[in-house]
Amino acid sequence: MKKFCFSAIAGILMFLAAGAAAKSTMILNVNKGELPDDSNECNVSLTEENVAKEGEFSMKVEFNKAGWLGMFKPKKGSWSGFKKLKFIIVNPTDSVIKDVGFCVKGAKMTNTSENRKDFKFEIPAGKKEFTLNLVGEVCNDGKSPLDISQVYIWNFDNYADQKVSFYVQKVWLED
Repeated sequence: MKKFCFSAIAGILMFLAAGAAAKSTMILNVNKGELPDDSNECNVSLTEENVAKEGEFSMKVEFNKAGWLGMFKPKKGSWSGFKKLKFIIVNPTDSVIKDVGFCVKGAKMTNTSENRKDFKFEIPAGKKEFTLNLVGEVCNDGKSPLDISQVYIWNFDNYADQKVSFYVQKVWLED
């Protein structure tokens, strides 16, 4: 009987631990050579600079002025069931990079304020993991819910007319 109780408890704990593990999916796997397919005023390249460990890759992003770099009609288009978008950026300079961000355009194939959410942020010197909450977000019009059931476009943005460079190690969704 003791053996049965121990086995039952161990099974329950394993089930709970498996259920507690975060669900995630990569939307840009730089380590497998994936790069965005849509850009404006931006150069992008695969590099071994500023990586977590030897044998890995990062994406070097160089904006010449205001522009974007991202995916048009991404393979992983439905972000339903995920609560967060995460990415790791390395800023190789000692200065904070200002006026940058990440844009998500929802299910409608329009570029209007009721279908677009711009997450603006600064990139401090060094390596930083960013987390953008997707659940409950409203679009730039301030009232339309962000529809991530079928993402039309996502991209990194340089909002100011400035030259900036940084490295992206990976981009993923998490529940």
